[in-house]
Amino acid sequence: MADQLEDVAGRLYGLPLEDFTRERDAAARELRKAKERDAADAVAKLPKPSQGSWAANMLAREHRDLVDALLDAVDDLRAAQEEAVAGKGAAALRDAAAAERAAVEALVEAAKDLKPAGRKPSAQTLERLRTTLHAAATDEDVRAALDQGRLVEDASGAGAWGLVAGGDVPAVTPRRERKTPAPRKKGEDREAAARERKEREERLAAEREQRARLEAELREARAERRSRERELERAEKAAERAAKRLEDALAAAEEARDHADEARADLDTARAAAQDARDNAARLEEQLD
Repeated sequence: MADQLEDVAGRLYGLPLEDFTRERDAAARELRKAKERDAADAVAKLPKPSQGSWAANMLAREHRDLVDALLDAVDDLRAAQEEAVAGKGAAALRDAAAAERAAVEALVEAAKDLKPAGRKPSAQTLERLRTTLHAAATDEDVRAALDQGRLVEDASGAGAWGLVAGGDVPAVTPRRERKTPAPRKKGEDREAAARERKEREERLAAEREQRARLEAELREARAERRSRERELERAEKAAERAAKRLEDALAAAEEARDHADEARADLDTARAAAQDARDNAARLEEQLD
C-alpha cells in the first residue's frame, strides 16, 4: 500500500492546484473499485496543499536547481551555526545566512510566474512561501517535504506541517522542554520582564497581522465568489436568450416549410389547370378544322 500511496501522492502534489481535489477523489474511487480499501482511504485523506505550499512543490519540480541551491545553503547555514555556537566566530554564520536569504529570494522571484488556482500568487501567498522556505533551515520536516515536493501547509515560526508520504500524517516539530531558570537579581528581573513584555507584544502583533491577512484573503475570496456568481447568472441568462432565439428560429423554419408545401401544391394545381386548358383549346381547334 505504501508504494501505491507514494505513487498517487507524487502525482497529486504535482498537479495544478485547482485539479487536486477532483483527481484525489477520482484516484480514491479507482482504488476502491480495485478492492484496495486501505489505500483508497489513505488517498482520500491526503490534504489539499495551501497556495504557498503548492507553489513550493511546483518550485521543487520546475526549478530544481534553485531548490537544490537553497538546500545546500541550508546545510551550510546549519554548519555555520554549530561553529558559531562552538565559539569559532560569527563571520561564516553571517555569510551563510546571507546566502540562505539570497536562495530564498531567488525561489520567491521564480514563484511569481506560477498560477495557483489559475491566478498569479498574491503578496500574502508569496510572503507565506518565503516563511516556509526559511523554515527549511530549522525544521527537518519542512526540509524533507520541500526536497520531495510534498508540502501541504505553510510553515510558521513555531513549527511547520511536514511531509505526506507512505501514509504518514503531517507532524509539527515538537517544542524543546524548558529548563528551570536560575534565580535572578532585581535588575535582571526587570530586564526579563521587559523582554517578556516585548516578546508578548511582538507575538500579539504577529497574530494581529496574521488575522488581518486571513481577513483580507477571506474578503478576496468572497469577492471572487460574488464575481463568479454574477458571471454564472449572466451566462445562464445568455443561454436562456439563445435557447429562445433558437426556438423562435425553429418555429419560423417550420412555418416557412408549411408555406413552401402550400406553394408547391398551388403550383401543381395551376400546372394541371393550364394543361387542361391547353388540351381543351387543342380539341376546339381540331373541330374547327
